[in-house]
Amino acid sequence: MYIREKKTKTTPALQLVSAQRDHNGKVRQQIILSLGNVPIPDELRKTIAHEVENRMNGYQRLLPLELEVAKWVDFILKKLESTGKLTPIKHQEQKVMPETIIDGVLLDRLKHENTTLLGPLLPLKAAWKSLGMSEFLDEHKFSSRQINAVKISIYNRLIEPVSENSLLSWAETTAFNELLGEHIELSGEDRFYRASDKLLANQDKLEIHLRERERELFNLNRTIVLYDLTNSYFEGEASANTKARRSANSKEKRTDRPIVSVGLVLDGEGFVLSHKVFPGNLHDCRTLVEAVRNLQGLCGNDQKPMVVLDGGIATNKNLAYLLENGFDYVVNGKRTTRQHFAADFLELDKFHQVGERVGKAPVMVRRLESEQELTVLCRSDERKKKEDAIISKTEEKLLAGFEKLKKRIDKNDGKLHLKNGAETVNRNIGKLCGKYIRAAKFYNITYASEKHLLTWIRNDEKYLADAELHGCYHLRSSRKDLSDDSIWHIYITLTKVENAFRLLKSDLGLRPFFHYTEERCDGHIWITILAYHLLRWIEYSLETVGCKLSWQKVRRLLSTHCYTSMVIPTSDGKVRHLRKAGRPDEKQRAIYNHLAIDCAALPSKTTIFKKM
Repeated sequence: MYIREKKTKTTPALQLVSAQRDHNGKVRQQIILSLGNVPIPDELRKTIAHEVENRMNGYQRLLPLELEVAKWVDFILKKLESTGKLTPIKHQEQKVMPETIIDGVLLDRLKHENTTLLGPLLPLKAAWKSLGMSEFLDEHKFSSRQINAVKISIYNRLIEPVSENSLLSWAETTAFNELLGEHIELSGEDRFYRASDKLLANQDKLEIHLRERERELFNLNRTIVLYDLTNSYFEGEASANTKARRSANSKEKRTDRPIVSVGLVLDGEGFVLSHKVFPGNLHDCRTLVEAVRNLQGLCGNDQKPMVVLDGGIATNKNLAYLLENGFDYVVNGKRTTRQHFAADFLELDKFHQVGERVGKAPVMVRRLESEQELTVLCRSDERKKKEDAIISKTEEKLLAGFEKLKKRIDKNDGKLHLKNGAETVNRNIGKLCGKYIRAAKFYNITYASEKHLLTWIRNDEKYLADAELHGCYHLRSSRKDLSDDSIWHIYITLTKVENAFRLLKSDLGLRPFFHYTEERCDGHIWITILAYHLLRWIEYSLETVGCKLSWQKVRRLLSTHCYTSMVIPTSDGKVRHLRKAGRPDEKQRAIYNHLAIDCAALPSKTTIFKKM
């Protein structure tokens, strides 16, 4: 038995062929299986064909195969089984005791095989259907094969993010064959790149479709929109991507790598309204105008929504732009400006507690009004503990750095060039202070080059004055008619953007980027955003019925629900292969019920093989 390549008008096809002699002694070739254009490496074809022949003859290998060979042997055996060409060989067995037979089933030989992941796919399938994704893609000339490729790409982001080259291998470990109605071949990795390109070409239309669909499904009142940015770095130089630029503003502190920035516009419930990809070296504050230019249209109503921003974006110019275009705002004031309200923060008797925070640490607020805007001062014990810990840890690292530099000076380290003056030492001091700036601002550092003496002393008065403001922050708003409690609750919704970024970059595999070109990088980001649309549909649908489960927990709870093939030998000499979904447990059934998923409708298949 061997694998040969047959030339066709389009692409070459592989065939599994058996050569046998007839009664006249002539060699006859019989095609056992057509494999299509699967990319089986030339150097492995002989070994793979030999191992397949051994399995068909009932022989098992003592030593394990190489992983690449084993993958293709399993692939061919599954195809042989699905076509009914893999017939078990009956061997003489010495029976020590009678076999257990119930209703004709040989229980001692009952087994299961080919177990694949099902559970996490079902909520994603429900979200996909509810959001009308297939209908949209079909209307925009996506073939059924391309729609399935898009499904695999997006579902993978939510379950186990891998590269496009590994998508098909991953899909084979899941129940996609049963859910998609298409046998997934180990070929055509390029289909995912083509699907990504086509999705990107329809990005604007699909964003509009999803915004409207989500608003209708959940009756969303989009009077508040949230805007923030994040960035991620490339593994490589990404020289073909004009947006990939190095910047000191890298969230992962990877200033050695080019980055791109992603701006997200969300509504108050955490649904994505739109996104934009910006060059990595573009300052955050310069992205706002383009991001909110069509905010009124995004929300689907005549009233312009209130924009909630982080302090780094809310420059005076940007806030003036919002007001000129009829948008109100709520923004967190910069930490560097809270000293302006130092005396106000210390008047504790003028603060009151924010309501509706049962079981949570209290937050105290105070209202200040001016002609231009409303300012709400906030004090949080939880934030104070966090800020104290940050300063303490930063100070600890700064002092360790000073001690290390002092020892180098005492040892007359040649790399410091002490004979040439203080230039190199001062440069090292500057690096330490720049790295730990939150603690360094309290220290006076001096270096006497004549004595080779490095000293540092903390300004305790300045340190204690700053510590009194730990846990204090202030909010600014153009809406003076709102209560200070309302302003605080509106601002807290900005944490939904931070949560979205965390999910995108960690769970959904946004970072780091491995794509070289701008289009492929933008496509990767767009697929990840689409995955977040499905995730938010699942979490919000559960929230509406009082079930507050994150997608991570839903995925974990459903991961044991699988498809499997039961191999059922019977006393009539036949072997029945029953491909069926397992029975969900009570927790799984509860999630399915909340999401209106009918497990009874899952397909099953029975194949009967003769034993001889």
